[in-house]
Amino acid sequence: MTWKRFVGMVLGALLLAFVFAVQPAQAQFKGPGLEAAPCMFTVPEGMLEGQDLACGYLTVPAKYEQPEEGSIRLAFAVIKSSASNPQSDPIFFAQGGPGGSTLDLFPQLLAESPLRGDRDLVLFDQRGTLYSEPNLACPEVFEETKRTLDQDLSDEEANRYYKEAVLACRDRMVSEGIDLSAFNSLENARDIEALRVALGYDQINFYGVSYGTLLGQHLMREFPGSLRSVILDAVVPSQIDFNFQAVRTIDASMSALFNACAVDAECNGAYPDLEKTFFDLVDRLDANPVEIALSDFNTGESYPALLDGDTLLSTLTQGLYSTELLPLLPKMMIDVGAGRYTLIERVLSLVVFDQTVMEGMYYSVICAEDGVYKPAEVDYSGIRPRLLEGEVESSQTFSDVCQAWRVDQLGDRVDQPVQTDIPVLVMNGRFDPVTPQRYGELTAETFTNHFIFTFPNVGHGTIGDSCAESMMAAFIADPMQAPDSSCMETLGIDFISGRDVIDFPVVIRALNLDTMSLLTLGGLIILALIFLFSLLGFPLAWLIRVVRSQPGRPTPLAGKLAPWLAVLAGALLTASLTGLVVAMVQMVQDNDILVLMGYPAGYAWVFALAMVFALISLALLGLSVAGWMGQYWTTLRKVYFTLVSLLGLGVTLMLLLSGALTALL
Repeated sequence: MTWKRFVGMVLGALLLAFVFAVQPAQAQFKGPGLEAAPCMFTVPEGMLEGQDLACGYLTVPAKYEQPEEGSIRLAFAVIKSSASNPQSDPIFFAQGGPGGSTLDLFPQLLAESPLRGDRDLVLFDQRGTLYSEPNLACPEVFEETKRTLDQDLSDEEANRYYKEAVLACRDRMVSEGIDLSAFNSLENARDIEALRVALGYDQINFYGVSYGTLLGQHLMREFPGSLRSVILDAVVPSQIDFNFQAVRTIDASMSALFNACAVDAECNGAYPDLEKTFFDLVDRLDANPVEIALSDFNTGESYPALLDGDTLLSTLTQGLYSTELLPLLPKMMIDVGAGRYTLIERVLSLVVFDQTVMEGMYYSVICAEDGVYKPAEVDYSGIRPRLLEGEVESSQTFSDVCQAWRVDQLGDRVDQPVQTDIPVLVMNGRFDPVTPQRYGELTAETFTNHFIFTFPNVGHGTIGDSCAESMMAAFIADPMQAPDSSCMETLGIDFISGRDVIDFPVVIRALNLDTMSLLTLGGLIILALIFLFSLLGFPLAWLIRVVRSQPGRPTPLAGKLAPWLAVLAGALLTASLTGLVVAMVQMVQDNDILVLMGYPAGYAWVFALAMVFALISLALLGLSVAGWMGQYWTTLRKVYFTLVSLLGLGVTLMLLLSGALTALL
């Protein structure tokens, strides 16, 4: 057993004891099929379960047309409005994927959201997703991914291994009695209606992101009278098979990023000709892959992984999804080219070891709706050739999986554009790699009452952006009135370059659970505390002399200077480490993406103080040697000062190992 796992087990036991000792209050849901339950997710800081939010399950038929075929339990949560007298029509939220978990992501995003100002927020995990029962997880795919992380696979091998794993998942679920045909968008839409009725709402407002927008369109078609307003964020048109257009939308998204950097003076100055630099790096990694280390933050385990051209391309694509990561992407590319892998290791670790998306739900939904497909008929003209390598084979693998998934097809009706006069707010991100602006425009063509906006600083999904959320809140307050979009005028991407950030990778490596980095930071903290504690000898010795009225022994100037230098070193070390901790806490609280790279340039003084401390520590070591050679110090004083000097030298070495002394160079 590793020490990290042991510590995790101890902390887990303490947490479990706390959970059993302090049970949160639960709301009592009275609608048909409802039952209260402890919240399945981490309750946001500052919120009280039973007071600010309540959780439960709704039991629904697996198939509404055949209720005798069994049932499904849908996990849901109601976040109470911050208003004392909220409106009667709540906002329902649906995550994307399909297969993503609303309850895993949205509680933290919405805890302080203006959307909570006037209405309750209802979050639910769609059938087949993480907290609903059953969920359609595919651990077979996860294990196969881990097994092949460090293997240099051909496209044919990668597709074959993936197909074998996902079909093994399908066969296992079927053997467990799960009817995969029960997990589709129409049953999903009926679940929302059932939850609305059970909770006693006359009408609801609906927010959907990514696949949630496609689900929202089905909801508008099937239950228009239940909807007061709809927000579609990162829109998937019902009439498009978005999976097989993904390579084209990714290509356009990359162009948007490269062009945005080229017209930004600071970004272009720091990373000139970024597109060529990036694709040259892809070619270089194709020829000579490098080994990096990825960490599973759930288990603390680290895994070797191969970084080749395909991996770099897929990592950039994943980065384009994230609005928060967009400013870092140019630097991430350049760092990889320079052999600095800390940031890409963090990003890839988050992607590879994410187990909140249920692959079984994904294929059940998509294959029932868009499973009939002929890859050879797709138009790939105008797309970067490097992005097309292996594309036909991957598309064929997807088509083969759908054929083998064997779920009932929903028919042509679900692919028709939705015509509605329900007020709809349509939102897209400029850099979205899978649902571009034109998808929102296409979808809105058949909406009588709609407002459409594209955010110039956003990837996939605008939720979490303060400007977007203020516009959503204004729209829901008055769905027939265009929301004030003036906040969009100042939006843009502030790309991060070397001038904006102080590279201090030991912190992010420690967050990646790198053992050496954890030991380095731990050793630094322990030695620093011992050094600071050792300095108490100076004031204690002075106090003893004062109490005993003993005059100090005559010493040369160097001997008089030594204690003061030691105290100064302690003050500098305290200020430097305190600054590091305060800055880190502040970045975490502010969700500052720079935490993935180091510290903002404004904290250069923290590292400057560390460098001055190191110089003084060396001077103290010299004074210690001089003390032993002189005749003015007692033996006890010599031993004590030597100990202080060696501790200072130890702290200096740990600062050097951590990179704190070279961060400004």
